[in-house]
Amino acid sequence: MDQRYKELHKEVQKLRSKVQGLLDAPAHRLAQTLKTEVQRLEDEVEMSRAPRALEDRVKLIQRHLAVASEGGDNLIMNVEHADDLHNIFEDLRGKLRRIA
Repeated sequence: MDQRYKELHKEVQKLRSKVQGLLDAPAHRLAQTLKTEVQRLEDEVEMSRAPRALEDRVKLIQRHLAVASEGGDNLIMNVEHADDLHNIFEDLRGKLRRIA
């Protein structure tokens, strides 16, 4: 695995742990979907998928976080945590664009 992908993989592993740790309702369908998408991102980084494909996965994760931050029936974590995670994933998108 390329050094850039190794570093990216470590970062995504930390993000996966962070997402799981911040979930208040881990059994909720949206929470399960979010965990699955973050795991897929980690798997795709491990396979050294193209940066654009990884960025698409990150965008999908951000959409799920946006739904989570709306609250209502989709309140799976603190709204501030969802917003913070959204921003962290936005930074990750920037890194992916730089290695593309």
